Amino acid sequence: MHHVLSRLLLGGRTGGMLLGVGLIVLAGSGPFRAAPQGQTRGFFVPATDLGIYYGKLEEDCPQGTEMTVEAAFLATKTPEERERLLRPDNAREYARGWKEDFITGPGGENVCNNPKSFLNDPRHPPYRGVQGTVAYGMNLDGTADGRPTSKSCGHQKFSGVNGEPGVDNQLYRAIGCSKYRSPIPQVHPHIYMDPFLIQIRGLDDLRDDDHVDVAISSPGDAALEGSDGNPLPNQTIAVAENPRWSATTRGRIVNGQLTTDVIPAMYLRWVLPTWGALGETETEFHDVRFRISIGADGGVKGQMASYRPVENIFTRGRCCKGTASTANNDCASEHKTLVMMADGYPDPATGQCTMISSAANFTGIPVFIAQARMELSSKNKKSTFR
Repeated sequence: MHHVLSRLLLGGRTGGMLLGVGLIVLAGSGPFRAAPQGQTRGFFVPATDLGIYYGKLEEDCPQGTEMTVEAAFLATKTPEERERLLRPDNAREYARGWKEDFITGPGGENVCNNPKSFLNDPRHPPYRGVQGTVAYGMNLDGTADGRPTSKSCGHQKFSGVNGEPGVDNQLYRAIGCSKYRSPIPQVHPHIYMDPFLIQIRGLDDLRDDDHVDVAISSPGDAALEGSDGNPLPNQTIAVAENPRWSATTRGRIVNGQLTTDVIPAMYLRWVLPTWGALGETETEFHDVRFRISIGADGGVKGQMASYRPVENIFTRGRCCKGTASTANNDCASEHKTLVMMADGYPDPATGQCTMISSAANFTGIPVFIAQARMELSSKNKKSTFR
């Protein structure tokens, strides 16, 4: 019933056909502000990548990729001890060494459940980081040289992939040479974003439009998928009921590219895949901005840049030793690197930055977006769909 009414109420590109009934309210801090006359377009973004720039490996990572847990464990041993442990008859001792002892702290913590407890553990050194000069991203701190500001710590800037100066993407610098770097963009299990919705309202011209409204929201429904496992276009997806998981801003389109104003803070739903609803929490982003292009196929391609709190990245979803012992990912080294390379929002007491600049690339398909709350009649305020 909900989807049928959603399609009737939001059908077509106008997205605002009320058929004479009620008010449609967008999930957010309040009603969606009235936009100029024009079309409404909705898009579903099923996944984002890490914003890793796949340049020449020898330039970006001249010493190769970062050490895995197993490699870091072996690095603590003498050549003679490594040779002994790697013998087949010592396989059990070797496995226990790197899959148990090495990833467990003195209080029983493991490197992925509580990486903060390993900050002073020399067995888990920080990553070397990306040495290249080019990255995806945007200028978040407003400086050309990365000098410290009231909202940022001093850091080295990148050049953008199209040559633009002053790009901030310390998250890429930190993990761009990790095991997740490959010719195929990877989804890091603890840094990626869950799917989200984009709604553009007041759209008059796809090439040049000086005022559109843009809403970013978590979906309340799981997307319908085709036989190939990909989400189907032109389906109806509802916005999540939690108003915290929606944010709105203004934007403008120049030469076919939509650029938004800054969203000071944005929160989106995130679910630990193996835990389902029990693992529901949220991702947090600050000083968010988007660049979006609408393609001839009706879909979108874009980039999101923001500061991400280091602790929001690494205190959610890292539930088990399996991330280290099975995925062979050294959460302690990774976390230590992000703490060292954080460049946003310095702590007033310590001066240590608490957030890290980031970029994410995405593609989205056209969909119809149903709002979280639909009042059927102003005379019957109790008749709502949620």
